[in-house]
Amino acid sequence: MKTNKLLGLITSCIVASAVFHARAESTETAKAASLRLATGQYITPTALRGSMQQFLNPGLSAYPNFVAGEAVRSQLSPDGTTLAVLCAGQNSLDKPDGTTDTANSTQFIFLYDVSGAHKEAPVLTQVIQQTNSHVGLVFSPDGGKLYAAGGKDDAVYVYTKTGNTWSRTATITLGHSKGVGIGVGPNASGLGISADGATLVVANNYNDSISVIDTASGAVQYEHDLRPFFANNEGTSGGAGGSFPFAVAVKGNGTAYVSSDRDREVVVIDISSATAGRLVKRIKLDGNALGMTLDASGSKLFVAEDNADQVAVIDTASNAVVAKIDARAPAGMLAGSDQDNDGDQRARHTGAATFAVTLSPDGKTLYAVNAGANSVAVIPLRGEHAYRVAGLIPTAYEPHDITISSDGSWMYIVNGKSITGPNPGHLAGATASITSITYPGGNAAAAAAARASNQYQFQLERASLVSAPVPTSDELERLTLRVAANNFYSAGRGDDEKVMKFLRNRIKHVIYIVKENRTYDQILGDLGNGANGDSSLTQFPQSITPNFHRLAGQFVTLDNFMDPGDGSMDGWSWSLQGRVTNTETITQQINYAFVNRGLSYESEGTNRNVPVNFGTVDERDAAAGVAGTTNYSNATASMPGGTPNVLTGTGNHASSDAPFGTQRGYIFDAVLAGWRDRAELRLPGEQHRQHRHQGLADQ
Repeated sequence: MKTNKLLGLITSCIVASAVFHARAESTETAKAASLRLATGQYITPTALRGSMQQFLNPGLSAYPNFVAGEAVRSQLSPDGTTLAVLCAGQNSLDKPDGTTDTANSTQFIFLYDVSGAHKEAPVLTQVIQQTNSHVGLVFSPDGGKLYAAGGKDDAVYVYTKTGNTWSRTATITLGHSKGVGIGVGPNASGLGISADGATLVVANNYNDSISVIDTASGAVQYEHDLRPFFANNEGTSGGAGGSFPFAVAVKGNGTAYVSSDRDREVVVIDISSATAGRLVKRIKLDGNALGMTLDASGSKLFVAEDNADQVAVIDTASNAVVAKIDARAPAGMLAGSDQDNDGDQRARHTGAATFAVTLSPDGKTLYAVNAGANSVAVIPLRGEHAYRVAGLIPTAYEPHDITISSDGSWMYIVNGKSITGPNPGHLAGATASITSITYPGGNAAAAAAARASNQYQFQLERASLVSAPVPTSDELERLTLRVAANNFYSAGRGDDEKVMKFLRNRIKHVIYIVKENRTYDQILGDLGNGANGDSSLTQFPQSITPNFHRLAGQFVTLDNFMDPGDGSMDGWSWSLQGRVTNTETITQQINYAFVNRGLSYESEGTNRNVPVNFGTVDERDAAAGVAGTTNYSNATASMPGGTPNVLTGTGNHASSDAPFGTQRGYIFDAVLAGWRDRAELRLPGEQHRQHRHQGLADQ
């Protein structure tokens, strides 16, 4: 990557792209060049030459136009012929009478033939419906079996290939009756398998443990709790660690690496025994640990970190972090990027939301998936510029994984969402109770028809698979410029600083009011002041909402203000943090299903219904009831380890970081930080914000 040339082209590329975007955003097709998101960003799913985008339509006969949402994981079979894609979304459907179609409201595994001529244009050969799922998907080393975690089902599903067809041949139950929290169930999550295929390890995401399974018998050999209180760990009550295990990577046949999302660490467990595990080490990280991958030799572990927007490189001999790779962009492209020790000490932009990592078959290149920036970072692991981002590849909306063909020439990127577009058929959830208007046939019938339209916003978020050749270095430069334009990256932010300085000198108070669960047209479509409203969609007109109408008419009308939040859970985060973490995104999709998929409301200060922002039991009891009551203690006393070991500490995986502190990415934190100079916002202990190349070239 020619960094100086790249930086010199950024500004002109952004200006030119604005005109290009205006022409292109009017239509949304699989080959559309540029699409505008509610965030103001753009996506260019097929910017790669020779690429194609396929939406994940499972081919349900009763719902031929339905496309599954939230593709979260992809895996290539060991022989390189089959690509498996797992979805873990809302994925719910209503029948024509408005009742939920439980049989078809499932998760999905899509199986593609990528052999021979199909490498460049994957052919969908089979779709497996699985009741529930999360992020666990792995082939056995011999390719004969495919394992998928069952999420709320607290099970691992085993699929075996006979001829050209995969079928479920076993269900391995994990034996949890509930999760560790308040009123929550279990959630089988990430999967890892040993080199010999004899041992499968499951991350019990809501039980803070792993289950170690003998694949020959399908029996759980033992469960290892990842928290410090456990006897085979530190044996110390009240310590933080091991909560919300997400992904698993198994080195050889005897060591499991488990990413702990909430506690920002990787837990190393010796699983060589058939009867019990043993803690080897806790490896602390800067961000929320999510997807992981080991190199072919097992000597290096790469860990994707949300919030930190980086990849940690762990030497598995010493079990120590030996490098931190800034996954956002090439050095110097963003403010606060100081990989080159160029003295840039401005506040560091965050929000790339690094989710997953993948290695090329030859082990020379690492790919890091940035779900928040709709990009894939290309990171060479050899040569002069090793362990730095060489360039960026644009993706579709919310990428979650990338898989490389066995010969290293083609790549497959799975994406969780799409632009929903309008949903006029859905109406409001309380349509049957509305008394201000009467729909033809009655409001109860209108409510049923609204559900039957299957236009709830989560139902319109379509997952996709983008296939493309691995870009050359020259092509990568063009693609990096495209990502920079899509996200409005720029080395200079002078205009923004001028505007903010002007506002700071004039605005003394800001009153921030958020109206939940209503669209502009539902309330103000009848405003009639020239705003872009549609009165046919108005359900709460001026006669019912006079104050809203008066505010809009007397002060300001914001008629096309787009909110990227999908529901209350991430709407809270978008409203107060300006972004959302990866875990919250997936959790919301599952939690909002029309069928019970488990998982809790991971927002507004709680994880698993526990007020995690309070660090002590007494504080949590006070938050859960009148002072002096013990509601929280009573509800958690029967949990493994008891109340003192339930989600200890103040970690919150739905909270975002800020340049001035971990988990301080909220509006009120920014206000309390004051209008100090940006260079002074780094607090003691925040040195992890500086990610420098640590000289691992050619290792």
